[in-house]
Amino acid sequence: MRYGYCASMNFIADGDLRGREIFEGIVAAGYDYIETQLTFLLDFNPQQMVELRQRLAELPCRAGMMIFPYSMPLVDETRDLHVIEEHAKRTLSLAAELGCEHVVFGHGGTRRVPEGIAYDETRARLLDVLRILAKLAQANHLKIAIEPLCDTNMIVSYPQAARLAAECGPTMGAVFDLYHAAALGQGPADITLAPEQLFHLHIAQPGTRNIPAQTDDQNCYEAFACAARQCGYDNKLSVEAGVPDGVNVKEAVVETLRVLHQHFGGKI
Repeated sequence: MRYGYCASMNFIADGDLRGREIFEGIVAAGYDYIETQLTFLLDFNPQQMVELRQRLAELPCRAGMMIFPYSMPLVDETRDLHVIEEHAKRTLSLAAELGCEHVVFGHGGTRRVPEGIAYDETRARLLDVLRILAKLAQANHLKIAIEPLCDTNMIVSYPQAARLAAECGPTMGAVFDLYHAAALGQGPADITLAPEQLFHLHIAQPGTRNIPAQTDDQNCYEAFACAARQCGYDNKLSVEAGVPDGVNVKEAVVETLRVLHQHFGGKI
């Protein structure tokens, strides 16, 4: 298993000290990779891209998220498939260039079923977008992973994401995210219903979305690890969680890595 951390690289452009501290903390802690928001990187100037590549020499970018900007409609009547495809070409090309293996498709707000539109019609529109991504993923030697989310009304469970992925071909799979699943009363055993579609994992404290800690109830993490082992999953697990204000970042990310090693395997 490889352990990563979802972190923004925007500190290169905007000078955000907290973002820089988190990145430097996960490098020092010994995480295997970073997962970052790709669409923001398209606006980096040449000098910022040079710094980005220097930073990623310290910690490789093996996964990405945020293919589209939040403002780009994907399923409502204003969407433009040509615009969607052209933006995705840029994002996924950059993802491949940076060394990504998987790119997560979340976009809960822009995939919501619009008021007055039937669920099935919206799902068909979403399939249009996902099939574009599947084609571009194949061209860029990437895999796309659909993320079920608790803050949308379209694709809210792992089985739903897995069924949708199966309609798009072998470059499309699903994410299991412990925080989102727990928020909806779901559990990690869901991944055993479609293990062949399990492309990626996200973890955070259920309820708080803070980073996992030794003081948490460890049963939920152990159940997650057992389900992953039952599926034969041994790929990437990303921490998609916040470090609470006032908590020492470097100490917190080290503790989280210990929790992951304890349950999912690896050196503690």
